[in-house]
Formats: sequence, structure tokens, C-alpha cells
Amino acid sequence: MSKVNNSILVTRVIEALFTVVGRRTLDSFAIQILKTTTEKLETKFDFLRFVKVHDDFFLEEGIKATIDSKFDTVEPTRLGEAIDTLVRVIYMELTKTIGDDVGLYFITELKDNLGDLYVDELRGCGVHLDLIQMEQHMHYQMKGLQPVPPSFPEEEEQEESEYTWDTVSTWKYDNNVCLLYDGQGKLLDTLKLDLIIEEYIERVTEEKKHQLVSLPKTTMLKVTEKENELLEMMRRRDTDVESAVTLLHISRQKFDTMIQKLLQLEMLQYISDNEVKLTEKGLQHLSEHKK
Repeated sequence: MSKVNNSILVTRVIEALFTVVGRRTLDSFAIQILKTTTEKLETKFDFLRFVKVHDDFFLEEGIKATIDSKFDTVEPTRLGEAIDTLVRVIYMELTKTIGDDVGLYFITELKDNLGDLYVDELRGCGVHLDLIQMEQHMHYQMKGLQPVPPSFPEEEEQEESEYTWDTVSTWKYDNNVCLLYDGQGKLLDTLKLDLIIEEYIERVTEEKKHQLVSLPKTTMLKVTEKENELLEMMRRRDTDVESAVTLLHISRQKFDTMIQKLLQLEMLQYISDNEVKLTEKGLQHLSEHKK
């Protein structure tokens, strides 16, 4: 027997997704991706028309969503299918926009923000967050094993326009479009949010879910050279944010993302609200990196 009704459950999911996405991007981006995805999913789950995510304002404590009372009559299995799809699409959009590394701890943070009660409620209606997480980790590992395609002279011009997460310095969100820039302010890509989400929704809802027979218990996340430079800088001396950003030639936005990743990897730890230090794991990593 469910302990909470549909309205409360979906509200908590939306709030938790807003928190997780907002930590990695702008609050305005987090709101818009949730609003756009929910609206797009109405074509697959008509009852989502009873859910309205507001983008004209948001409260200090987070996002605002209005749920019609009719939403509480939706069958748990159908609700579970919709929430499962919502989580998967939001995750894929986040990794598409920012990078696979940033999305690796997405489900872990989502569960932490939801709490055990709501994670259990989701499991009861068929949303298995642990399974989604394992699938995502396997996808990350398999992507890293893919061979690099051979390059050809005639494709040289096209290759020059390609970029990686390391070359992205800042990003801005405006009117349903995410703009990515490098360190010199050059526009790297323009991502149209609604089109990307529509494509992901089609892919996620039409593919059959399948269990992965053999999954690794841990996933090694690659530390970039810039992140290694930051760790080495912190090992040698006390460093403030402004100095680190200047010496690393990165934006504050990129710096904050690096710190979050290193905290998640347990190479850094908080010693106060706005101060971090190297952990034993971080020192060990630096020692092994030098070899």
C-alpha cells in the first residue's frame, strides 16, 4: 500500500531533479529542462497534462509545480513508467549538454535528495533507480571502450570543429537554447533543448528495457589534466578560488564543476562551508599519477 499519493511523489521527484540538475548548471536551465521534458512526455503519458512546471518564477527553496487532483487517480504502474522515462531523459540531456563524467553520480545524488521513503515509493511503482544507475555506469564504461574511428584528409575540416568537455569553458542558457563557449569566448555549439529532448523521449520510450547480466560494482572515473593540476596546486600550497581560476585558465563555472566532481570522487573533502582540502585518496592519486 502506497504511503504517499501521486501528487506528493511526483512533486518530490521534480524537486529532487531540480536540485541535482541545478548543481551542475543554471537554475533557469534546470527549470526549463524539467518543464520542456514534462510537456513533451504528454504525447506518451497523457496524464502529465495535470502537471504544470512553472518557469515564470521559482521560490527560494526551489522549483514550483502545480498538480491537478485528477493526477492522484493515475495507476501506479503508469505513473512509474512516466517517472522512469522522465529521469532517463533528464539524465541523457544533462550528459549531452555537460558531459558523461558529470552525469555519473546523477542517480546517487537523486536518491540522496529523495530520501529512503520516496525511493521505496518509486520502487513500488516500478521505478528502480539502482538499475538505471547500473545501466548508466555500463554505458559510460562501454563508451570509453569504443575504438576511435580513423581520420581521413577530406574530413579534416569537420574534425577541427569538434570539441570535448575539456575545451568547454562556459555555457549560457537562453530561450530554450544552450550555448557552449571555449576559454576564448568562441561559440562551440548551440544545443536546441526541445529538439534534443524530443529525440531522447522517442528513443527512451520505444526501446525495451532489459536487465544487464554482468555489471561492474565500481566505475573508475577519469580525472582530467586540469583536475590533476588543481589537485597538485592544492597539495603544494593553500589556494583561493580566484588564484586557482587564474592559474588554471578556466572559468569560475568550470572550476565549480571540477570541485564537485573531485568531492564526489572523494579526492577532496569539505572542512568548512566554503573550504575544501585534499584527502588521503587525493594524495594517493597524485602519487600514482606521477609514476
